[in-house]
Amino acid sequence: MKKSKVGYLIIAFLLVWALVQFFFLPACSAEPAYMITESELVTLEQNSTRQLEISRKLALELQIAREQQTLSDQASSEAKLQINQLQKQLTELEALSKNQENLQKEILKSLPPSAPGVLREVGLKIDVDHYITGASYGVSRRIGGKYIGFRGEYDWQDKKTGVWVTYAY
Repeated sequence: MKKSKVGYLIIAFLLVWALVQFFFLPACSAEPAYMITESELVTLEQNSTRQLEISRKLALELQIAREQQTLSDQASSEAKLQINQLQKQLTELEALSKNQENLQKEILKSLPPSAPGVLREVGLKIDVDHYITGASYGVSRRIGGKYIGFRGEYDWQDKKTGVWVTYAY
């Protein structure tokens, strides 16, 4: 019978312990309660509603800003690609221009020097004793590789005029 009394004691102890846990401990560990008035509750609800609305607006603005950043990043990448392409084209065009300049220089070196289409000449007739005694003026035109021209002169000492046809080769 001793064994059964010990068992009853253990069972009674466990039962008392469970009841104490159920009734007293939750009350001890619960948060303290505060009493608020109805106007305070309304104010809290209004503030909470405003904060939720502000939070929604900020979330929307954040989403818009992220989308704009994505678009901006894409535009930046496209601009960088375009800059690289333009730099390559510029380098190619500079090389092509340099080649064109070299080719023009070689062509100009190979061409014979060109002469003007029309030559004009002015001359003075000089006598050793009387210094300048006349003047002349002529014009020659290039025809093919030769010049054919006309020259007129006047000698004021002798008071004579002269006309010349010229040929230069």
